[in-house]
Amino acid sequence: MPLNWNDETIPSEADKTTDILGFKEIGGIGQLIYHPFRFKKYELDIDKSDDYCATPFCRPGYEPIFPKEDFLSGQGLLTSLCNLAMQINSFDNKIPYTQLIMEWCTNNMHPYNIDFIYSELNESLDINSFDAEMVEKDGTFEINNFLDDLGKLYNAVMFYVALEGVCIADDEAAYDLSKEGKYFEGYSFFDKYKHPIVAIPDDLDYGEAKGNLIEEMRIDNEYIKNHPAEKPPTGEFATTPYDDYDELRNALIDIIPEFTIKLKVDPRTNRLEFSTDINSVFDIAWLTLARMLSEDPAPEDKGKSDNRPEGIMIRCRNCGKFIIRKSNRQEFCDAEECQKARNARKQKAYRERKAIEKTQKSKKKAH
Repeated sequence: MPLNWNDETIPSEADKTTDILGFKEIGGIGQLIYHPFRFKKYELDIDKSDDYCATPFCRPGYEPIFPKEDFLSGQGLLTSLCNLAMQINSFDNKIPYTQLIMEWCTNNMHPYNIDFIYSELNESLDINSFDAEMVEKDGTFEINNFLDDLGKLYNAVMFYVALEGVCIADDEAAYDLSKEGKYFEGYSFFDKYKHPIVAIPDDLDYGEAKGNLIEEMRIDNEYIKNHPAEKPPTGEFATTPYDDYDELRNALIDIIPEFTIKLKVDPRTNRLEFSTDINSVFDIAWLTLARMLSEDPAPEDKGKSDNRPEGIMIRCRNCGKFIIRKSNRQEFCDAEECQKARNARKQKAYRERKAIEKTQKSKKKAH
């Protein structure tokens, strides 16, 4: 039986003789099994290549933490990483990205070699032994590798957000997608839609070209030069990205990495499950994003009432922070300023609605 976003069984509507069958149709999507653990502190070092490295502390007083309930889900990790990227990428941010990355790791989860390091920690590790020193060595990671992985994920998510917007005639995210940040430069997929296209008239005179294709192209270019199209206002596209939605969606699909599925032991049940091979927090985040894409409605149905209101990542309409939506009407995060903006928006909509109703009543009385 297929499963919905909350892993609840739903009736299958697939025609098994003709339809593409995914994991959900053949008996449940591969599980996301990983072992979360945190180190209490990281030390910033410089390696032989003069790159910054973060080395975890695994020593007396700094014993690793193995959260059983207090850890982020896949959606939570994806959201948290995107918010970290947004903070690092902001020109207003004054905190060194090395510090922000290490703080994220201590507050959330060690980022790399998850299964391997977990196996080292889980074999009756003596915190005073040489084995603990080996954990510190194996847990060391290059900060710039984290930053690079973070940028790739963030750019893909921003591309996804932009595509979501163009489906409901909200082009703001798409228009600004290629805007350069402090460390990450967004994709330029939508830039071509900012430039107006000059239509070559069907009756353009090519007589002097005498059938020469190069001369005909020169005549075309001369016409375009002498008849420049009017540019739209800043913030508005000259042509419609939605017309190329399939092409743009395929570009996003190509960015998503491939995943390896294999049998793993689920620590909660001690049973074998088909699971995606997870080596880093970025594997978890990419898989979560891929599942969000697979759960998306068709482009023509976006903007309609959603039958899976919880667990979908959106951006707050006021501050831009990534959040997990609690209902299909949520548009703002819980921050006080954003709730004030939400209430102001509601009040404005209420006043506008009342003004329209008043005008309509006045017109009826006049007649």
